Amino acid sequence: MTRFYYAAAMLLAAPATGSSLAAQGQNPTNLWSVSLAWRGDRLVTGTPEKLTHDDGINSQPSFTPDGRAIVFSATRDTGTTARSDIYRYDFASRVETRITKTPENENSPTVNSRGEYIAVRWVPATLFREYGPWVYSRDGTPLRGLLPGGDTTGYYTPIQRGRYILTRPKSRSFTIAMFDSAVGTIVDLDSGVPALPVQRIPRHRAISYVVIDSASARHEIRRYDLVTRRAVSVARALPGRTAHAWLPDGRTVLMAKGNTLYMRRTESRGDTAWRVVSTFSDPGLRHASAYVISPDGRRLILTSPRRPQLAVILRDSLEAGRKAIDVTPAVLAWRASGRLADYDVSEAGLSALGDAWLGRKLTAEAVAIHSLVADLFPASHRAVARLGDAQLAAGDTVSAGASFRRALMLNPRTSDDERRAATLLDQRLKDLR
Repeated sequence: MTRFYYAAAMLLAAPATGSSLAAQGQNPTNLWSVSLAWRGDRLVTGTPEKLTHDDGINSQPSFTPDGRAIVFSATRDTGTTARSDIYRYDFASRVETRITKTPENENSPTVNSRGEYIAVRWVPATLFREYGPWVYSRDGTPLRGLLPGGDTTGYYTPIQRGRYILTRPKSRSFTIAMFDSAVGTIVDLDSGVPALPVQRIPRHRAISYVVIDSASARHEIRRYDLVTRRAVSVARALPGRTAHAWLPDGRTVLMAKGNTLYMRRTESRGDTAWRVVSTFSDPGLRHASAYVISPDGRRLILTSPRRPQLAVILRDSLEAGRKAIDVTPAVLAWRASGRLADYDVSEAGLSALGDAWLGRKLTAEAVAIHSLVADLFPASHRAVARLGDAQLAAGDTVSAGASFRRALMLNPRTSDDERRAATLLDQRLKDLR
């Protein structure tokens, strides 16, 4: 959630209540630069350099065409009027410059061959209905929109001759589409992708993206040939991860998980597994993503939140084969010892994890996860109602009824959403009688 839809989700998600965890405050996301070099057949990294300084949400970096700078989106202010702007970091001078100062949000910035900036422009009130990718002057002035009208585009990737690959939200997943600015047409290419820009594959007229397997989290990196219009599987992604970046050889792809950077040669028949490149010791790189590589292949930009997301830590443990009934007591022990303050504890993220396991028909596991959420956020009627849903799916109607009644007691019914939730629970309780 450190990218464009982070802001959208923060606007749409229900606030966590009833726990000191809700007062954790913003979890800053930083950008890190890591040098890359080959020693024979071995890729090595230098010491990571922190480019931003816990100053808000810094994300979606891209290199300028000459590789001498990056541009990125940053939300430095807080509160209801917080917005994201385009920032630029020059490596030679080590100077950061704020490019835009508009009332709108700017996300997913890039620089074209003329030195203009392109970014997704939006405001909360008309999210996904207005604006979209816009062109900005060198001084950050909005000039013109790229699309014929407002669109539901969250990300884009420029390719050759005025064409762009768009990442667009549709239903519960995202779709990638080809936009041709010369004729104004948008053609869908594939679906079931995460909220990320696609990657151009160097030395090939092709792009890559990850297709999400929501049932097992065993995602697939897929290559789409822009000439033949065919998509083929490249490799399995690291479990639970979607961000990846290509080295200039067009056959070596990098991904990160936790504090470890991995590589894989996609055109080598004997290279069928991810190999560790480096394990970072800095505590600020405990939840890294390999986001973009410089045109010359000598520099990798990582993104990492200051505090790892607890939901991701739990998902990784469960994907590795541990049982939720064993993992959740450890989280409560962390809370008792004060260690939970080292993690980003989000009710929405943890509830989504429980819902995912419920979707897999792992009802006992889902009950354990939702029980943890209800314990961490005891005054949240949503958390308790979700626990009841899991208990009902597991066949425990007595516990489900108790959870539904408790959720009704906690629900203040001060908004239309809360009143609708209460009506739904009333009906469920009637169905249980």
